Amino acid sequence: MHRIDKFLARLDAGQRKRALAIVERIERGALSGLDLRKLAGASDTYRVRVGRVRIKFSMDASGIRILDISLRSENTYK
Repeated sequence: MHRIDKFLARLDAGQRKRALAIVERIERGALSGLDLRKLAGASDTYRVRVGRVRIKFSMDASGIRILDISLRSENTYK
């Protein structure tokens, strides 16, 4: 099982549903209205905030790729 799948399985049903809905929007490219920030030090890496959950993804000419989904902590962006 992939690390992202394991993380999503540990979330409660409400958080999981919200996170998966945001992931679907990101994959479709519907980024307007999201709490989106470009991460410093990376040319094509972004994060979307969903409560305490952070979804990191990269966006370039080849498409959008989900990198990580985790809870906000001191080590989230390292």
